[in-house]
Amino acid sequence: MSKTLVAFASKQEFSALFPKISAVVASSTPQPLNSALELAVCGVGLLDFSVNLAQFLSQGKYDRVVLVGVCGAYPGRGIGVGEVVRVDSEIVGDIGVQTREGHFVPWGDVSGATVSYRGDSPRFLTLPLATVRSVSGVTVNCCTGTAYLASRRSALFDADVETMEGAACFAVCKRFGVSGYQFRAVSNIATDRDTSAWRIPEALKALKEQVLDNL
Repeated sequence: MSKTLVAFASKQEFSALFPKISAVVASSTPQPLNSALELAVCGVGLLDFSVNLAQFLSQGKYDRVVLVGVCGAYPGRGIGVGEVVRVDSEIVGDIGVQTREGHFVPWGDVSGATVSYRGDSPRFLTLPLATVRSVSGVTVNCCTGTAYLASRRSALFDADVETMEGAACFAVCKRFGVSGYQFRAVSNIATDRDTSAWRIPEALKALKEQVLDNL
């Protein structure tokens, strides 16, 4: 039987959806939800997420990883708060160099190194998941807090949404030969930071109904 690892970044998101399972325990050992699904918390950000996911994949046998969580959508991309999306591609957005004039140059442009990653084909997913809207993402270490930065990042990388772990997930899955997917629910528009406008509980509810219940 195939087995899926459902990976969360934050303990808060995990606990909101699975209050009866310890997020602390799930951070060290994947927890079975049923015979086909295990749940894990891999940590927030590129570094923690990649290290912990690699550890879980080296210790257990999984056919696929499904990263789930909330995200911010960039203005003008036609994506609303509460919408669930499948992030099929990610590019690392804030690794690079700054010129003496203050301009940011992405690392891929400087070195030619790979900074973009893709998830696996949705044709292997159930119909409800395969038909979720496909978007492109940019993985960042520092979340957008101004409308100016949102505009720059969205245009520079042609990205619809912003995450902190997507590229790490796809890169680690590729290295381990495991299928990787990412589903996010939009909790806010990435613009001038205003946490009062965030709708995290509503986004998580949509994520459970549209993604977790269909795995």
